Amino acid sequence: MATLILKDTHRILIEKIEALNKEKRETSLRIREAADQGDLKENAEYHAAREHQSLLVYKIQLMQSHAPFKMIGDNDIDNENVGFGNKVTILEEGKDKAEDYYILGPIESELDLYPLAVTYKSPFARAIIGKKVNEDFTLEIQGNDIKFTITAIDKIPAE
Repeated sequence: MATLILKDTHRILIEKIEALNKEKRETSLRIREAADQGDLKENAEYHAAREHQSLLVYKIQLMQSHAPFKMIGDNDIDNENVGFGNKVTILEEGKDKAEDYYILGPIESELDLYPLAVTYKSPFARAIIGKKVNEDFTLEIQGNDIKFTITAIDKIPAE
């Protein structure tokens, strides 16, 4: 099953992966240069570069692990019902101020592009997907049933 991703996020993801791959190539050169200095057991520069290289590889693999992607454009996003690509304003019962939540995929969450990003597969998102403005829903949080009201549904603005 394809992972949903905003078209703008996909562009950012590609740029980020390209930057990480460039940094990985540069780190490979640093590893080679450090290795040329001799004894690797006591070569701190070599070990630091290798450790950094491992981190870069991990980040790239993490970003690619969600592929294949299904890109969602602005025209694909509905703001009548809560769904992927929406900014949903939700008021918790007993609170004075509503909060905005962004229903997105794991890539947007990992890239930390939006505040209060909620992945569309999370229990919170599954509880509100399909709901309309002024609809209530209840979630069990730490053993307590908490009531929420959806006060607005908007498309997430393009980056």
